[in-house]
Amino acid sequence: MVLTIEPGIYFIDHLLDQALADPARGCFINNKALQHFRGFGGVRIEDDIAVTASGVELLTCVPCTPDQIETFMAELHNSCKAFDHHGQPEAIKPEVP
Repeated sequence: MVLTIEPGIYFIDHLLDQALADPARGCFINNKALQHFRGFGGVRIEDDIAVTASGVELLTCVPCTPDQIETFMAELHNSCKAFDHHGQPEAIKPEVP
């Protein structure tokens, strides 16, 4: 069996505002810490695993430590400089009349 594990955290303002306004839910939210992350959006890291009779095998090969992610994102940013805002390489960008 192959499974995807998708841990994530999202900072959706209207849902956070609803939770903060409800004493039954708002009591679990550290509003001071939350203010630091409002506007961030969120993050989700997916792992795919294969479960077999002999154990579990991680199939995903992605950066997962902060240093690995920062290095990957810096390299990705540099590789995207050759692309225009439509995701096409500059050399084959279509002409616009």
